[in-house]
Amino acid sequence: ALGSREEPEFVTARAGESVVLGCDVIHPLTGQPPPYVVEWFKFGVPIPIFIKFGFYPPHVDPEYAGALQAGPCSTPALSLPAALPCCCLLSPCLHKGSEMLPRCPGEAALLLPAHELGGLGKEGAREARGGGCLLRLHHAHGSSKPPARGAGSGHRCPRVFPCCPQVSDGSLTVLSISREDRGAYTCRAYSIQGEAVHTTRLLVQGPPFIVSPPENITVNISQDALFTCQAEAYPGNLTYLWYWEEENVYFKNDLKLRVRILIDGTLIIFRVKPEDAGKYTCIPSNSLGRSPSASAYLTVQYPARVVNMPPVIYVPIGIHGYIRCPVEAEPPVTLVKWNKDGRPLRIEKYSGWNLLEDGSIRIEEATEDALGTYTCVPYNALGTMGQSPPARLVLKDPPYFTVLPGWEYRQEAGRELLIPCAAAGDPFPIIAWRKVGKPSRSKHNTLPGGTLQIRSLGKDDHGEWECIATNVVASITASTHLTVVGTSPHAPTSVHVVAAMTSANVSWEPGYDGGYEQTFSVWYGPLMKRAQFGPHDWLSLPVPAGSSWLLVDTLEPETAYQFSVLAQNKLGTSSFSEVVTVNTLAFPVTTPEPLVLVTPPRCLTANRTQQGVLLSWLPPANHSFPIDRYIMEFRVAERWEILDDGILGTENEFFAKDLSQDTWYEFRVLAVMQDLISEPSNVAGVSSTDVFPQPDLTDEGLARPVLAGIVATICFLAAAILFSTLAACFVNKQRKRKLKRKKDPPLSITHCRKSLESP
Repeated sequence: ALGSREEPEFVTARAGESVVLGCDVIHPLTGQPPPYVVEWFKFGVPIPIFIKFGFYPPHVDPEYAGALQAGPCSTPALSLPAALPCCCLLSPCLHKGSEMLPRCPGEAALLLPAHELGGLGKEGAREARGGGCLLRLHHAHGSSKPPARGAGSGHRCPRVFPCCPQVSDGSLTVLSISREDRGAYTCRAYSIQGEAVHTTRLLVQGPPFIVSPPENITVNISQDALFTCQAEAYPGNLTYLWYWEEENVYFKNDLKLRVRILIDGTLIIFRVKPEDAGKYTCIPSNSLGRSPSASAYLTVQYPARVVNMPPVIYVPIGIHGYIRCPVEAEPPVTLVKWNKDGRPLRIEKYSGWNLLEDGSIRIEEATEDALGTYTCVPYNALGTMGQSPPARLVLKDPPYFTVLPGWEYRQEAGRELLIPCAAAGDPFPIIAWRKVGKPSRSKHNTLPGGTLQIRSLGKDDHGEWECIATNVVASITASTHLTVVGTSPHAPTSVHVVAAMTSANVSWEPGYDGGYEQTFSVWYGPLMKRAQFGPHDWLSLPVPAGSSWLLVDTLEPETAYQFSVLAQNKLGTSSFSEVVTVNTLAFPVTTPEPLVLVTPPRCLTANRTQQGVLLSWLPPANHSFPIDRYIMEFRVAERWEILDDGILGTENEFFAKDLSQDTWYEFRVLAVMQDLISEPSNVAGVSSTDVFPQPDLTDEGLARPVLAGIVATICFLAAAILFSTLAACFVNKQRKRKLKRKKDPPLSITHCRKSLESP
């Protein structure tokens, strides 16, 4: 060493960084240096914290384990790594003449000195612990400096560790070693004189990885079951443990003699029984890290069987009872047959008897006809394992209450309370008390007669209580309500939150107020912690007296919030209600809708005609869809009224009829397209004073005056014809008389004929 004892050297370093404490040693100029010991002491500590002898591994004080490391061979310095995950230290030399490399905690370094490159082409293997970092350095020599390229199992090289200095001579650093990094890595160095290739394989040390987990299986009874479980790991000294539910298979009494675990992790269960069904878990281990696990379920199918059939079946007298057949089956039971006194039981012959789905018989009211010996035979898809043992049916009196508790009891907190309850029956019943819902933490017991005794009432005693009387036949229940006065309020229930975009409406059902007036407060906060909410992340809002709801605003949209309600009275506060989580609504996303347009009808005119007022118009100039119909409106005063709202969309004219005389009318028309009504058209006015009188029409459509004229004309013509006929007859008679006087009958007859034809 240089100097016998020098003054302390002051080394300054930042917290978290690494520091090197130097120790200069002079080596002989020729030959190898003899082995020597280097010890490092810390002031005030008599025992060295670090001892290094030759090439043997150093001894490090347990308090400094992992925090001290030897420096280079030429300089036995002490390296103090940082506590940070990213740090760089001087690595101990692996070979004389090797170049010093940066190294990180948990890292495995492969150093190939220049004179060893003659072995390129051979494949070696190096190990690294999972979770660390791997540093590979490749040296190449030649007349020209060759660049180096790396190729690995699916990796893009290089992946350089950011905290370590970059090395420009072909080193490869892999961050955070995982099992996916295992495989062969090849370094290729080339120059104008040629190239050299070296391949090495990375083996990652770590806990096993299950590559073939077990799968659910279903087997029949007495068959063998086989679960596979294959894992990979390095080192490969794998052992497998199998568990049934939470118990090691070798510790389960009925199973340990029928199981075998093979070297590859396979579990074999010989001659399975129905009791073997359940969850089986495989856990491979190689003593590194945390072992993984994988589970699968075993289902054992077997015919239906009867288990634990009681020798005596008790059925109550006067009330409904059951005759049950305790069955186990996989697949489930499909049929249960009953025998009574050795003969098949025909249930339909017994009034009030019903066969339930599980095979039990329900008796509405048992009588002496039910007495006898019963057996049952269950069936499923695989058949049956046989008939049940015989069971004798016995009728017994059910229990009945001789003293019933009252409907309600009120008592102050801290006082004693007795609630009576008594029952009788054959056999004599046992009486027990229980609280409905949340159990009571107060000391209470049942006295010999069945009375409930609570020595010191507490808040938890408030609520519904039941007195239960039970014997082998049946159980009966009587209820009462206990109100404990003088406590803090009970927690609100049925909290309901309806969220909007920036607000939420919170409502609830108030709990018992403890005998005093209570008020409420709503507590809320975001599900994700926010800095602006402070250390507790909850805000509270008071609720107006007498209200059981509150609107909470100033919330952020599209955010998850939690809500709870707290009650308080003069004696204290309740526990918080249930916590309800809701999400506020997001901002509405407005999407442009297609423009739907319909303009008003155009050029409405009104013309007087004999039939009425003829209204005509032009269709709208613009409309997105065909016009469905038109609406014609009119008004005489200020109010518009509908004249007709069913004018077809293809029409452009309309007759207004039955108008009042001496009245001024105004008309307008509107277009209807789908559900959209246009603005009204222009207004057209007309007076009904000058309108031609509207004649009355008959059913055939003719005006009455015209019809009257026609009828009059017909009557006139008929009268004229009749008059002409009478006149002709009169003239003929006169001629006949003249002819008789002239005694010329033929001429008279001929002339008469002519006169008759003349009309």
